[in-house]
Amino acid sequence: MRRPGALATAEQGVPVGRHRDWIPVTTLSVPTVWLATADGIVSLDLVAVELAINGRRQGWTLTSHEAAYAADLLFRRGVQYSVITRLVGVSGATLRKWFPTDDTPLHEAVARIRPRTPIEKVHAASMAAVEARAVPRCGTYPAAKRHQRRKEPLDAACLEARRLADRHYREHGTYVGTPDAPLDFAA
Repeated sequence: MRRPGALATAEQGVPVGRHRDWIPVTTLSVPTVWLATADGIVSLDLVAVELAINGRRQGWTLTSHEAAYAADLLFRRGVQYSVITRLVGVSGATLRKWFPTDDTPLHEAVARIRPRTPIEKVHAASMAAVEARAVPRCGTYPAAKRHQRRKEPLDAACLEARRLADRHYREHGTYVGTPDAPLDFAA
């Protein structure tokens, strides 16, 4: 028999009724987030943000950073301005200041994801970055690793650089600061 006031669920862990549209923000393992911004370090109470965006904010207010983060989450879900102003507790003018072009995320204070760009632009930018990357010079450990990655045979300079790098690793426990092969091998 069910207790009075207990939530009935059709599936285990899936609330029914008015809690079905609950917007989760956090878990109890991470109730507060410290965020480094241009203004300094700010604290976001994610439990308060979750309660506010689900309409449970009564008698208390969010900080400006929490309100901006909550508005950003609601904009990503496509919620209307008037609903956001009511849930978050800020004016429409403040929202317009935070989101002048209706874009999200609003500013670097709460930007957790890079701005969205078309996939073609992202792919073109990443390919340009790969092409602009300098090819390592033969006779260095990075060049030997490149040969290995491409399944190419190692030339004499890269083989010597790899030997030096392995010796350096055995002595120091790191490949950082590995010396290059002597120039007579690189010729």
